[in-house]
Amino acid sequence: MRMSSLCATVGLLLAAGNARAAGFPRSLQYLQQTADLVVVGTASGGAVAGTAIAFSLQVQRVVVGNGGVAGKSIPVTWEWEAGGMHAIADAAKYVTGTGLLFLTRSDNGWVLLPVMQRATGFQDTYFPEPPGPIASAYSYAPGASPVDALASEMGAAIESAGCGAGRLGYLHNGALDQLNSPVIQVLYQRWAGSTETCLRALGLAGQIRAGNTAALRTAAQAASSFEAPALENGVLVQSLQYWFRAADPTSVGILGQIVVDSENGSLPFRRAAAFALAAIHTKEALPYLARLMDDADPELRAESVRGLGSFANGLPVQTQDGVPSLSFLQSQPNSPYRTADTEQHFPMNIEFLEKNESTYLSFWKAWWQSNHAALGY
Repeated sequence: MRMSSLCATVGLLLAAGNARAAGFPRSLQYLQQTADLVVVGTASGGAVAGTAIAFSLQVQRVVVGNGGVAGKSIPVTWEWEAGGMHAIADAAKYVTGTGLLFLTRSDNGWVLLPVMQRATGFQDTYFPEPPGPIASAYSYAPGASPVDALASEMGAAIESAGCGAGRLGYLHNGALDQLNSPVIQVLYQRWAGSTETCLRALGLAGQIRAGNTAALRTAAQAASSFEAPALENGVLVQSLQYWFRAADPTSVGILGQIVVDSENGSLPFRRAAAFALAAIHTKEALPYLARLMDDADPELRAESVRGLGSFANGLPVQTQDGVPSLSFLQSQPNSPYRTADTEQHFPMNIEFLEKNESTYLSFWKAWWQSNHAALGY
């Protein structure tokens, strides 16, 4: 079966991928599983020590590991990976800051596990948090599991950072979910009720990634209010586009109402909902997808063709898990609506569809006219 949209697939791969190249952040799951000690502390006194930077870390609280170091100053080594002795000497001057640090044990003490691979500045080696006790809304019991404790600390860090969180921005689009902690959805629920627009967008985005239909409805009703915080609105839109795959009739109906609301709907939100609807392409999705064939926006028309073609050709729901193997492009056996014509009119990519749009639209309009009654519409 041909690919319906090369651009869409590339987007999914980018969203789903776990970056391995230099200069990219490590996943929270990797950091949590690799570190022997996770603490909140204040760093100071950076000095070059051979090919590393040595500094002191005043530990405020221990999140994971040996609680005996709480309140103490411990020596830490940052193994320099970025190259250049001039650069390392410059970096040592700026070893200062308070936040969440990940450490591994060595024969000589503690070694910093930077949150950013090949970090060139100390600010890229840890997650900033304010000094002092953790905010009461994020406090956790001493016996909390490592992932729950870490999830609480990350929630506190993100909320304290506020809008346009800079170094914490990459955590917003699903990175926290990797911890698989029940605390994460509690955090999202808290943020979804925030009076801060950007934090509210992040909370709703997290709930939407988990398939929360009520959050989708809330986000749809207030979509235009989220357009100002660009980073957070992007997270909200991408969470709907790439992660929301609840295929029950209620959820599909809400998606459908979003995509056909050309009068009041936010266009980026409508496009994201159309992508999700085309990816789900259940029978209940078809009437909404069919209406999009006459929409003024070419991207929405393209999604209508992708969704109708996916249904007719018996493709499974397009999810993140199916992206690496492209299994979402493999037709299911005995698909009753699949024919040589439906396969031929399933476009190879979005550019090809745009060049031959009238042909595709003409075919799928005729297909819908011939089949909608048998489908119950």
